[in-house]
Amino acid sequence: MWIYNSKDEIEFQKGQLFTNVDAFRAALKDYVIQKGFPILRLKNEKSRVTAVYGVEGCQWRIHASPVADSVTFQIKSYQPEHTCVMDKQCAEATSDWMAKKLVSVMRDHPNMTSKGVEAELLKYGVRPSKMQIFRAKNKTLAEIEGTHAESYTKLPRYAELLRKYNPNSICKIHYDRPNILVVPAFLRIFVSFTAQKLGFLEGCRPFMGFDGCFLKGPFGGVLLTAVALDANNSIFSLAFAGLNLAYEEMIPEAIGRHCCRHICSNFKSQFPGILLSSFFWKVAKSYDAIGHNDAMASIKDIDINAWKYLDKIPRTTWCRHVFSTELKCDNVTNNFTESFNAWIGDRRGKPILTLVDGLRRKFMKKMHKRYQKGCTLTGHITPRIVEKLKEIGQASRKCQMHMASEDTFQVGDMDRTYIVNLRQRICDCDAFQISRILCKHATLGVIYRKEKLENYCEVWFTKDMYLKTYSHMIHPIPHVKRWPPMPEVLPTTVLSPPLRRAPGRPRVNRRREVDETACTTQEKRSSTLKCGNCGAFGHNKRTCKGAPVQKSSSNTTPTEQMAIRRGRPGKGMANTGLSRAVLWDHATRNAPIVHSNQGSNPSLPSQNGAAHIQVNVQTIATTHANRKRGRRFRHNPATSATKVGGRVKNFNSALTNPVVLVPPNTTSQNASSRQNLFLMEKEVGEFHDSPLRLEEAMVAAKTFNSEL
Repeated sequence: MWIYNSKDEIEFQKGQLFTNVDAFRAALKDYVIQKGFPILRLKNEKSRVTAVYGVEGCQWRIHASPVADSVTFQIKSYQPEHTCVMDKQCAEATSDWMAKKLVSVMRDHPNMTSKGVEAELLKYGVRPSKMQIFRAKNKTLAEIEGTHAESYTKLPRYAELLRKYNPNSICKIHYDRPNILVVPAFLRIFVSFTAQKLGFLEGCRPFMGFDGCFLKGPFGGVLLTAVALDANNSIFSLAFAGLNLAYEEMIPEAIGRHCCRHICSNFKSQFPGILLSSFFWKVAKSYDAIGHNDAMASIKDIDINAWKYLDKIPRTTWCRHVFSTELKCDNVTNNFTESFNAWIGDRRGKPILTLVDGLRRKFMKKMHKRYQKGCTLTGHITPRIVEKLKEIGQASRKCQMHMASEDTFQVGDMDRTYIVNLRQRICDCDAFQISRILCKHATLGVIYRKEKLENYCEVWFTKDMYLKTYSHMIHPIPHVKRWPPMPEVLPTTVLSPPLRRAPGRPRVNRRREVDETACTTQEKRSSTLKCGNCGAFGHNKRTCKGAPVQKSSSNTTPTEQMAIRRGRPGKGMANTGLSRAVLWDHATRNAPIVHSNQGSNPSLPSQNGAAHIQVNVQTIATTHANRKRGRRFRHNPATSATKVGGRVKNFNSALTNPVVLVPPNTTSQNASSRQNLFLMEKEVGEFHDSPLRLEEAMVAAKTFNSEL
């Protein structure tokens, strides 16, 4: 009896036996792909299989049929000799065949890349295309994990097994079912294990973070998570997938906080600038009201609107100096929940059953691993708190202490002084009370008394609380193929949610903020993209998922059409570098500012505004003329004629609205006391028909300014 081995070369011989017709067909396909030649199946039935070479001129032929038991197949005739050339692009190597070969490999390596799949298939002598690799990977993952649509039907039985193997755990599924005659459709699921609940109640501070991340499967959705902090300031998950209700409604006495990183992102979009951003973080991170008020006053002096924007946000939700001392946590960002979203990794694109059970396995493994780590700790305080105390101890060396008693003293820090009472464990900076970890002022007194810093830490940061958090266990659940029959579990069929596929290619990587650096070693030339379809930033026209902008009507002026035109300066288009430059009146001794693509160019108060624009245009025009190739240009001011190459062009007839210059309506009353104010549009120098227009624009600007 022939036994298939993918690592061995396949060789047929007359009289060879196979278990059934399917085994012979599979062996024949592998043989054809391995040898690299096409075949033509003359007969492909359950009672006989006959194949010859696909091109005339080759004598290769094989025929097999069942033996007396009508099941076992045997090769009855075989002609092994070839008189043809091997062809590696064999049509028999389909994506279905590739998927069968990849199942055993991708079961151990589910995150195999396309290059890894290609290298694995090269072992069989196959060079697949990119589309074949894509289809083969999807079919392989569907064979291993199941399809997205089929996994929803298995959720009711999985929830029953989860509650059976983890007593008192919560697993609730909500369905969309208008009436009993309609097959229910999946709506949401909520999962929380007893081990997580007990670990939070026994060993964690009463502080939780809520966040959500988008699922990357074909049906979309959001994965909502609740995360706490353990005694080592590490993330500890509480529940996932079903936290769609506001915590104010469920727990009215809870104190809410907002993530300052998101507040800062919205703040910078309306009030950009490094200085305002730095003061914002001083406002958010100040432990005392004095530092908070000083930073807010600085923002108010810079921009009153920015101060009003921040003043509208309730300070109890984002300012550290008003945080409750009962929480023992001074976090102003939600970064630990973001870390949890990154920790779950690629499971966000898996089928719903694979996602839920994958999270259960990660929680189970993490709790046991951290319990083992806690048993090996030798100190009284967890490692991260010890490192933080060392950093605070180094910072305390820059302070000066004046003793009042054994427990009370005054500490000087820069231009301020703080009173510390070690017996009551308070400090005027309020950092000691809010975080319940020694501040640098209290640390200086503890060091002076030659005591251990760990003795002044709260019990929430000790080894005992760490072990209580992870002392419980999440029990495993059998594999789906070992599930017992459960006919009493309803519903037996669950439909998938409605497919909401957005236009364009689905995003895989998270969309980063404007000021957030990408995790790449190669720098990009530009990090700002503007869509030509909807006008928004962050994507281009090809990946746009919004509605297109309204087309320009026929009433649009040529100047507006030039402003709408998209393109890169320098290719048939002169660029002066001025983007809607405005020279403002400076009668109040304010220096005029010219806004351009290169930045702001301040000029002195005594300088004439028209001359400033004239010099700027001449400088940019000269630089561009020296760089641009073309015909030689000579201009005669006396005759107002321009000579290009061998032709003479009249300047007055050639110039057709090259510059949009709008002088103001000035009177004799204010002409002597106020500088002339005018507007120069972006269209200066943007001429597409001839390089001559830039020089003509320069001459026109000079003439215009001289008349002013």
